[in-house]
Amino acid sequence: MVHVVTPPPTDVSRDDIIWLAGPRLIGILFNWSLLGVLTTQIYIYYLNFPKDLRRNKMIVYTVYLLDWAQTCSATYDAFHWFVYGWGSIDALYDLYSTFLNVPIFSSIIASIVQIYFGWRLWRLTQSKIMVTVIVALALLQLGGGIAVGTILFQDSSEVARSDGLVTSVGLRLAGSAFADTVIAISMTYFLIRSKSQVVGHMNNVVTRLIRLTIETGTVTAIAAIVDLIFFLKATNGLHQVSGVILCKLYSNSLLVLFNNRMITTTKSQTHFLSDTSGSGSGSGNAITSSEGESSRELETFKAATVPRLSTLDLDIGLSTSSKGEWRSRSHVESIPLDDFNRQ
Repeated sequence: MVHVVTPPPTDVSRDDIIWLAGPRLIGILFNWSLLGVLTTQIYIYYLNFPKDLRRNKMIVYTVYLLDWAQTCSATYDAFHWFVYGWGSIDALYDLYSTFLNVPIFSSIIASIVQIYFGWRLWRLTQSKIMVTVIVALALLQLGGGIAVGTILFQDSSEVARSDGLVTSVGLRLAGSAFADTVIAISMTYFLIRSKSQVVGHMNNVVTRLIRLTIETGTVTAIAAIVDLIFFLKATNGLHQVSGVILCKLYSNSLLVLFNNRMITTTKSQTHFLSDTSGSGSGSGNAITSSEGESSRELETFKAATVPRLSTLDLDIGLSTSSKGEWRSRSHVESIPLDDFNRQ
């Protein structure tokens, strides 16, 4: 049971109530909206990658279940604020299960996504230092999130601002933003360096990956920074808008990574870049194309980048039947292009 120690202020004004209840309501609405977007992405993933690696499926569906648990917990709080405790100042200043859905669930989801992106980056660069930094930052923000949850469980009050709470929130959000920034900058640098060595369709693919890397990495980093600034500087509930939706931004970034392996070039041509191991015991990519030109471009891309990725060579098949059904006809060496999808 949550223990509320710090009592609410006795001179609460109408503006105080508005600035406390309003951001919470907006945050819950955005949370459910982003859950809907995530559900759509999960459905797209389920339809297009039924033979994806078991490891990938476990990550995707685990994150999805955690997001559902986070949303249900946040909705439980909303019912206490706006339904069961309607009109009660004490209920409005009580955080109920916020100790669980904001710092703990969000930090767990963020750490899963960041470590996965770090692993992808390691497969591309083989840099132990880089992946160590990313994993360390992910675990740092996870530890900060657990510490915040523990402190809020002991003093579940909106006005609580102990030194331990401020430090823990700083570690969680600053560590998360720093990890996102390192991932985005590192992956963007690698993709830009590779882009100058490829031509044709693969050049467009790398350009798209660069854009998505910058966009999604920037969104999560900015959301974490804004959440930290509002918590430290503002005397209202604005920090709860970004705080309650931060995990949804990470989850959607992860699903963008997986679903972006399906690259549509025209209305009649679709190229799939997908792991193919239904049992999860093997590792490979299925890259399907309807033109020999794409195969040549893929070889060009491989030749330009494979010197640093020689351990990642995989077998793929390139061909289609006359009816548009994907069939494997030959085997060539290539790198897992889906690894470039840091979203």
